[in-house]
Amino acid sequence: MENEKKQTLEDDLSRFALRTARESIDPETLHVLKRNILDSYAGICASLKDTGMTRIFQRMISMVPDDRGISVWGVGLKAHATEALFMNTILGRRSDLVNTYMSPDRMGGSHPSDNVALVLSLAEWLDKGGKDVLSHTWLAYRLSCMFANYYDPESTGYDHDAQALFFTPLVIGSMMSLTTEQMTQAQRIAGMLGLNINQAAVGDVTDWKHCTFASCAMRGLESVIMGLSGFTGPGEIYEGESGVNRFITHGPSILDTPPDLGSIIFKRWPALVFCQTPIDAAVELSQRIGDHDGIAKVEVQTYKKAITEAAIASSYYPMSRAARTHSLPYCVAAALIKGTIEYGFFDDGFIGNERAVADMIPKIKVTEDKEMTRTFPNGAPCKLIVTLKDGSIVDCFRARPHGDPGDPLDDGEIEEKAIAYLSGLTHVKDARSLVSRVWELEKEPSIAFLVDPLKKRVNEQPN
Repeated sequence: MENEKKQTLEDDLSRFALRTARESIDPETLHVLKRNILDSYAGICASLKDTGMTRIFQRMISMVPDDRGISVWGVGLKAHATEALFMNTILGRRSDLVNTYMSPDRMGGSHPSDNVALVLSLAEWLDKGGKDVLSHTWLAYRLSCMFANYYDPESTGYDHDAQALFFTPLVIGSMMSLTTEQMTQAQRIAGMLGLNINQAAVGDVTDWKHCTFASCAMRGLESVIMGLSGFTGPGEIYEGESGVNRFITHGPSILDTPPDLGSIIFKRWPALVFCQTPIDAAVELSQRIGDHDGIAKVEVQTYKKAITEAAIASSYYPMSRAARTHSLPYCVAAALIKGTIEYGFFDDGFIGNERAVADMIPKIKVTEDKEMTRTFPNGAPCKLIVTLKDGSIVDCFRARPHGDPGDPLDDGEIEEKAIAYLSGLTHVKDARSLVSRVWELEKEPSIAFLVDPLKKRVNEQPN
């Protein structure tokens, strides 16, 4: 029939999102989701160590205060919903403890844990309970990985988070009870609000790298509000003549093959995913070497993707927190000298007080091992070769980081990670109680127990 409405990809994704958010989740998947929520929560708590960032939040809130808005974490005040969501989702990324999904077909990648800050922020605002948090985390994680399997934004100059502009309206729209048609329009409107270019990740990496997903979440909420109000966007936002697919490299289908959430990599260290294996190796070598003054030079052999993302010329002179967390030479130097990696190691003043780390960075050479390049992303191998001043050599090879599905963090390690960072916001006893409640989140009628510690002003001490 000539007048029959053409079904578009945005229509299909709207139906998929609404169906997925309503479906029952099997016990094994529920456990996986709870592991991810706890791990992501740890990253949010770690980000609240950054009082410089929360001071920026306070200035921003003064411009957009809204008693009916969303609570901004670390500040104890509410702001207009879109700006508050932007700030909270920055905290989901700021610590760089975000988990990572790599497309098995080498298309793209994503940080599904970004969505936990989004879901928790909206769940409190919309008065949702634990079941809603789980169902929408399930939806968000699936969409995040599906879009990473379908799109390769970086190959054409866009940020890997560019795709979040389209799946965040689906998550938010489902939480706000939009109809299928309103969800479709929200995607179309989002597409007209601008794609993230990759400038934040190339050259001198700045702290905007921690804002790329947050900017998509902010626009995602704005597009949902517009769609709910009755605004409409242009048709075929993905596959039209000037649709997104014209500009971003993409696969044949986004809905055919469900992603494997079990392949998500958890981070042990607050740094870029491509730095995790080198840090593990450097920590092990630090314990074996003892006196770092005896190190003459260090060679890091790894795969090409790790080099292009974390070992370019500017990686040897990182000038921001994001640049340091994304610098393989910096991370290896700090781990060799200190024998561990902590959040504070990436602060602006750290390297000025730790001259040994600064002196170690020029001694580090990063080279590609072509066999390791062929292995990635099924592995994330690295070999560190340390030559000492007496001519002796010590080395360490790791096939993958601790936190990879091939060498996973167990439940206890994830719990302790969450407790360690949450303890800066509340007493250890209360932190342990909170963690135990997450394992039975579906029974919680309110998520106040999760968000209340986050809303505390970060300069306040636990009572």
